[in-house]
Amino acid sequence: MAQTFDVTFKYLFRRSQGVLSRMLFGEVVEWPNVELPDVRNPRADLLARTADGCLRQVELQFNNDSAMPFRMLDYYVGIRRLRRETLHQTVLYAGRAPLSMPSFYVSLTTRHEYTILNLREMDGEELLASDDWTDNEWALLTKSDPERVFRVVSNKLRTLSDDEQQKAASTFVILGGILGIEKELERRLQDEMIDLLENKVLGPAIRQGLEKGRSEGRAEALVSLLKKRLEKRFGILPVWAHAKLAAATPDTLEAWSLKLDDNPTLENLFAE
Repeated sequence: MAQTFDVTFKYLFRRSQGVLSRMLFGEVVEWPNVELPDVRNPRADLLARTADGCLRQVELQFNNDSAMPFRMLDYYVGIRRLRRETLHQTVLYAGRAPLSMPSFYVSLTTRHEYTILNLREMDGEELLASDDWTDNEWALLTKSDPERVFRVVSNKLRTLSDDEQQKAASTFVILGGILGIEKELERRLQDEMIDLLENKVLGPAIRQGLEKGRSEGRAEALVSLLKKRLEKRFGILPVWAHAKLAAATPDTLEAWSLKLDDNPTLENLFAE
């Protein structure tokens, strides 16, 4: 499950331009992928090069790790050895247990400091007010009322495209897993989407859009398959043949495909 959380956190930040991303990184211009030599945790969670010319590293934690201070020192030395650039480090804490990790490593001869941002102690209002859905979802891990967060996120989902809506719903459920409420969120999100489809005003339009998408996808697949068969038999297709294929309905494309072997020329095939 820890791997799932890490992948989700990285996805949310890398596609976000929102409040929390700006708070941690500022203006990101690159996400370097750094393999660190001789480090027990060889890959930093998130490393960004920002517009101010600095590197900013964020480690994502959802439990208290007593080894975290030494890990951050280890990361600092490893990254600085590879890249001689100014490095700022932050631990983003989102665990259920109260934060108990220090924000520094100290020994008799060494002291290394970094920042800890405790999501659990954040107010969350700025995240809920954001236009970026990733911010709205992060608010689930703050002091905000989970019911209010759910309302904001479910309303935002209605405004997203199908692909982004699916990704946003999935990441929201995964974030809920940190709090142990993923099953409840999944059930309620499914209910919300069913209600949306059954809405008397929006439902028909949505269903029509889904049906149109299925029809267009079928036609695209048929055109691609028929083009390959035609080119194999007749060679490079003329412009007028491409136009015929593009304008044909799925039923017509299927009819041409069935009659292809019985027609000696393109003209004969498309005349039927």
